[in-house]
Amino acid sequence: MFGPEFLQQLSALKSATDSGMSRLPDLIVEGSAGNGLIRLKLDGNYKLKDLQIATELMHMEKSDLEDFLAIALENAIKQVTELREKELMQSFANMIPNPDGE
Repeated sequence: MFGPEFLQQLSALKSATDSGMSRLPDLIVEGSAGNGLIRLKLDGNYKLKDLQIATELMHMEKSDLEDFLAIALENAIKQVTELREKELMQSFANMIPNPDGE
């Protein structure tokens, strides 16, 4: 059922995927809210790398600050998700031979 050719293709697919995903820790995106008063950075694995909260927000209501943080985080998560999809698609594209022979 699963011959050697299939297993080789599966192995090549895994290698391509691993290669593309190995770059993710080095790729950084930034999410922000409140015109940049809150900024955070996530790497391609959704790991928080930096969080900056402007001192102007020290006297802000807790719920408003939480809202700003949620907006910035959602923004960054969306960017990381798009980045991961792009990297994965690029990995797959690199496996497909170019029909023009280039």
